Amino acid sequence: MLTEAVRNAYQSQRLCYMRINKQDDRVKSFLKDLFGDPEIHALANTMLMRPIGSDELDFLMGEFSSALLGVVICLLPSEVPDEAREAYMKNDGNQAIIIGELTVGEGGVPGAIAHHRNASIGIALSSAYQGKGYGREAINWALDWAFRHANMHTIGISTASFNQRAMRLYEDMGFVREGRRREAVWFDRAWHDDVLFSMTQAEWEAIRGKAHK
Repeated sequence: MLTEAVRNAYQSQRLCYMRINKQDDRVKSFLKDLFGDPEIHALANTMLMRPIGSDELDFLMGEFSSALLGVVICLLPSEVPDEAREAYMKNDGNQAIIIGELTVGEGGVPGAIAHHRNASIGIALSSAYQGKGYGREAINWALDWAFRHANMHTIGISTASFNQRAMRLYEDMGFVREGRRREAVWFDRAWHDDVLFSMTQAEWEAIRGKAHK
């Protein structure tokens, strides 16, 4: 049956993805903790380095909920760590453990430019869940969603030049480094470049071994 291919469309090998609702207080609380971590704040966004307040949280919730795709990244039951399993089971497994956020087309894609069929990925993971391959898995899922279901032609992703780990990951995944906005990021009394990467539909097809339909 044709629809069998999308039976698990909202999950990947170890993760599942839940749409961000602007009024979801649990997601809002998670984002407060996530971006309240100064290191994650510095790596994942370019907002002014200061404690995150309710106005910034409301802004982020609006941007994420209006994105072409705005989701929180959650652990599948098999990935729940032992120390959290008891609490997870007390909720009958109904309250997924959120570990990050992911967007494609943050803030939405205006209709006047939608015909270009391109958008950018944004992602942030809690520090406790970094270095486990979850970021790579989530970005791969987002790429598959963008090219299989949203009919995107080009997907971009970017990072500050001091984030060497992210740059290595993106190139290893098949993103092409296409340029940089020089001295576009001010961080800790120094200017840094904003490094730009992208992947086209044809490049994704070559990586996945899929022919264009």
